[in-house]
Amino acid sequence: MKQNNGITLIALVITIIVLLILAGVAIATLTGDNGILTKAVQAKDATRGGEVKEYVEMAITENTMADNTNGTRKTRAEVISELQTQGKLTAEEVAKLADVDVITIGGIEINFGELFTLVDMYDKAIADNCTNQDGNCTNRRHLHIGDYVDYKNPTSGVKTAEKEKTGYTSNQVYEASKNQLNWRVLGKDNTTGGIKLISGRPMKSNNSATDPYLHLYGAKGYLNSETVLNDLCSLYTTHYGTARSINRDDVNQITGITTEEKIKEFNKGPTWWESKQYGETYSFENHYTPQSWLNGKQLIAIVGTVNTYAYTVNSGDEPVVNLANERAYKMLFENVDKAYFWLASHSTYANSAAESFCVGGVFEDKDVARIDSSVLFYSSGGYERGTYYGIRPVISLKSSVTEKEIPKVADKTEETWNF
Repeated sequence: MKQNNGITLIALVITIIVLLILAGVAIATLTGDNGILTKAVQAKDATRGGEVKEYVEMAITENTMADNTNGTRKTRAEVISELQTQGKLTAEEVAKLADVDVITIGGIEINFGELFTLVDMYDKAIADNCTNQDGNCTNRRHLHIGDYVDYKNPTSGVKTAEKEKTGYTSNQVYEASKNQLNWRVLGKDNTTGGIKLISGRPMKSNNSATDPYLHLYGAKGYLNSETVLNDLCSLYTTHYGTARSINRDDVNQITGITTEEKIKEFNKGPTWWESKQYGETYSFENHYTPQSWLNGKQLIAIVGTVNTYAYTVNSGDEPVVNLANERAYKMLFENVDKAYFWLASHSTYANSAAESFCVGGVFEDKDVARIDSSVLFYSSGGYERGTYYGIRPVISLKSSVTEKEIPKVADKTEETWNF
């Protein structure tokens, strides 16, 4: 029995030795740069690389179709996530795509750059704690407030602010061909999630060589101001985004005056005779609203709450809003002694005598940049007045717009207004 066991053991050892020898021959044949196994792995990677490239190119084609049909585009992040879920991208490749646009799989080069959105760039700059407030950032994957981008202006199109709506003595015409503007990043739109752009300078009307401003007057000007401003700015709407006028919230998003506590902390107006301040209530008997004034001067009771306020930025008597980002400050407040502009935002305030109906504006007061929502147009006592400011369009881009479609460009020099 023991002898048989010994023979069996010897046979097993011999078998193992033979298998090892055979395995050694197989390993030598399969491994190496030209080995069968190596070539099989390369072929598998090349197949995977081809599938990834095809998927990316199909996503780019579908995005182009979506642009032309107002459909929904796929973002770069969505495409990468889908490919990883399908097992087409490894965790290492996904991590690499956080820093590069092009990767190679199985010898096949795949470019994800055409899927890289402006939102991706903006978010990356924030994640990297880079504001580029000095204008020296060289990271091409970053997008910051104040950066210039190549948004293509429409070359044709005309908008008219009709005198029946503005209260002015004549119609006021704006032409896209005469307003080929530069465009800068204003931030992210909290509603759409896309990037907001603002014109480097206000639009110019056809009024005259020395008068590029939009004139608004009285009850009509107040009631229609937001509609008129937004309509004129819609000249710049394209399939990449929707254009409108800048408003008070856009400015507050940059300056940080976004809460009632902040408004009350920095509020500097109105300060004239017995003026009520932000948040205070008022009521008047036998007064006019703009609507009742235009509707046969009907006297009615008025009740309301003051929502007008004003503040100064980076200079003037305390309290002053300090905006550290120099490029953002210059973008909004440089040259506003001449290039002052409307904010498409209504507000009201009151004193002991009457309620005042106002439209917002950004301008310079005694060499101080001032954001004010108390540009008076109509008083509930029946008083009308008018004034004139520039118009600055804002474009809310679709969140899927890529850097290839609207690339970041070098800073430009804006025209100085001397009107």
